[in-house]
Amino acid sequence: MEFFCCSKSRSKSEREGRENAHEGIRKTPAEPLKAVTIPQTHPDHSFPEYGWTIVTPHAELLKCYQALLQSSKAFFSLPEVEKEEYKTRYGSEDGWNVVEGEKEFITIRSLDRTPAHVRDAAMAYWAEAGALLNQMLGKIAESLGLSGDSLTVFSEPCLELKRDPTQSMLRLFRYNVDGQRSKIVAEAHKDLGLLSLVMSDTPGLEVYDPHSQRWFPLERTYRSPVLLAGRQLERLTNSRYRSGGHLVRSYPDPAANQTRENCGQEASYRYSVVFVLRAHAPILVNTDELTTPLTGIFSKPMKGIRAGALLKNIQADHFNINAGIEERDEQRRKLAEKKKDEGINIAVGKDP
Repeated sequence: MEFFCCSKSRSKSEREGRENAHEGIRKTPAEPLKAVTIPQTHPDHSFPEYGWTIVTPHAELLKCYQALLQSSKAFFSLPEVEKEEYKTRYGSEDGWNVVEGEKEFITIRSLDRTPAHVRDAAMAYWAEAGALLNQMLGKIAESLGLSGDSLTVFSEPCLELKRDPTQSMLRLFRYNVDGQRSKIVAEAHKDLGLLSLVMSDTPGLEVYDPHSQRWFPLERTYRSPVLLAGRQLERLTNSRYRSGGHLVRSYPDPAANQTRENCGQEASYRYSVVFVLRAHAPILVNTDELTTPLTGIFSKPMKGIRAGALLKNIQADHFNINAGIEERDEQRRKLAEKKKDEGINIAVGKDP
């Protein structure tokens, strides 16, 4: 079910009032976005259109990443019985999880449930990454003809790792890498939130080019952090900023595989740190307040709902890329049935 106010549910006076308020604003925006500089991003990448670009990290962010990367390796090297202490009832949304044959990861959303091995490093990295992505949101708002705080109102409550959980999260991944062949270890998908920052020790992230309709090995071309736009940002900007499709692939590296075998190592891994900035759940969403000549009239207007409900609405329409394989397949099946029942003749489970 869509949690937005459609014209059918509005009275005539409400519809006329909204139309008068936005008189002269096109439903399909024709004006280009205002020229702004999104901090630390690649100037030649069209982030609004593609939903991805690379980031030049400042020294403190890079320092915090290196510390967190080493802490995460120490955590993942623990015996499984110790890591199991961090399993929670929230599945992939919190705590430690394993997807056999693909990856293991820990999702950090609150200070109290953060392992001691990574707590200090996670707090420092969260603060640096959160501050940077919050600045980016301010500039994105300005590019749409909005005040800078029009979007940061959704992010500012989530800029620190606190004792109480927020919708935002830090995910530490250890992917299973096969040095003999190429394989996908995270299926094609789009993130659900506002912005995501991806930093990794080994190339593997590929992004979708909507023009050529091909996958581009971004981390092989640029050894830099990657910025991704999420589905919440797409909805809050009326699709002027598109969410970025991406996947993770392990590449063949026979030489590294031979070295690993000679050293008696049993596995090869790709480590990744992903900071996901989501809209703070209690904040009310009102797309009337986000409408400008640059956004156009919202195709899916929202008023009087909270950001947490928007997230649940988006989650309900997509399978969970971090769920176990069997659970993921069941989610695909149910989504296919739902879309068939609704008469929607589109492909399911392949994002983009």
